[in-house]
Amino acid sequence: MMEFEVLKDRGELVRFLFCCGLVEEKVSNAYRSLASRLDNVVAKILLEYIADDSLKHSKILLGVSNHLGVRDVDLEECRKIVGLTSIRIIEDAEKVIAGENKVSMKEIAFEFDNLIDLERYFGEEYFSILQLKLLEALLEFEEVELGLLKEVLEYIIEDEKRHEKILQAIKMYASQK
Repeated sequence: MMEFEVLKDRGELVRFLFCCGLVEEKVSNAYRSLASRLDNVVAKILLEYIADDSLKHSKILLGVSNHLGVRDVDLEECRKIVGLTSIRIIEDAEKVIAGENKVSMKEIAFEFDNLIDLERYFGEEYFSILQLKLLEALLEFEEVELGLLKEVLEYIIEDEKRHEKILQAIKMYASQK
């Protein structure tokens, strides 16, 4: 990921937020795709819950960056701005989205790390915490009153922490099946 000190230019900061919104959107779609193929109702509901949250986060990040003047950034530019890790997250998400086979809890327990690679794919949750801190810095840079938006960002950070706990619980649950 790019060093934050390098992101001094307002335009680059806003494009960074836009790219982070794209990552959240792809991850949301991946969670939803995996949930749709699971044979376990509880795990499916939990993954859909995370997918809904991730989509909400994407809409906020894209909305703020749109409001600040950025409408579109291509993946190559995102690679330069946000770094290779985020592009790998998007690529991993696209592989999950492309999957068509049903997935049993037994398979999840046996192949969980191979299917999703928690460290890279769901590690996006940590990445989100960093992007939200950057958003706060950008809003201060813009001299915008944080008010309710800052509170919403704190809620998103809390969501990300819950996602990690839910994913660990699913992994443990799957290993017991």
